[in-house]
Amino acid sequence: MVDSGRRARDLEQMVEALGNRSRPETSWISNVTGATVDQAEGVINEVAAHSELIEELSKNIESTGRSYYAQFPAPLDLFALVRLSRPRRLVESGVASGVSSTFLLLGIRANSAGVLHSIDFPVFRKGIRRNESWAIPQGMSSGWAVPTKLRNRWDLRQGRSEDLLRPLLEEIGTLDLYCHDSPVDVRHFEFEMRSIRKYLKPGSLVVADNTDKRTFDETARYVGAEAFYRRHSSLGAFKVP
Repeated sequence: MVDSGRRARDLEQMVEALGNRSRPETSWISNVTGATVDQAEGVINEVAAHSELIEELSKNIESTGRSYYAQFPAPLDLFALVRLSRPRRLVESGVASGVSSTFLLLGIRANSAGVLHSIDFPVFRKGIRRNESWAIPQGMSSGWAVPTKLRNRWDLRQGRSEDLLRPLLEEIGTLDLYCHDSPVDVRHFEFEMRSIRKYLKPGSLVVADNTDKRTFDETARYVGAEAFYRRHSSLGAFKVP
């Protein structure tokens, strides 16, 4: 059994590898899910059991010559949201290296239930100095850094969200968790929020980075929910009551 000191060290090492903004915010997790802060801290501590897979993620990213790509700002929180809400049908828009995908899949693995459907429109690296921070290295594909052991519950679809999202939602029927992690584009974000509305149900959870807060707040109100935002970021989430 891993002692509390070892768990704390492993978590601190993960934060160092993922960047300081990845430090968990348990009060935000609690507000979004309705769990207590103690429950949120408890599932965050579970991440220590997956340290080898997270180390593999980091090594896969570093193998491309860069230690960082634009990525989901709160991956440990994302794991906690999955553990606490226990979704079965998860959809993610935006993959890049696969940091958010990895932590969603870690939550699924810990729950022993669920499938992640991810949509990504890959943008490839054009050179060392000329490219978006989320660009995929030549010779790689979307989600290249996701550890192999996590891929059995992963359905990755490459293409534009505008082309793939609605057919995917029709295919799976209902939506337990939706994660938006695409570059800032208000029209794109509005399209996704409009598209998911009718597939949400009581208990569904929506998480979005790079949010247009007006659109996100309107979507939350539409389903009778309250949006909560993580401190010092555009990362928001709500749970359908």
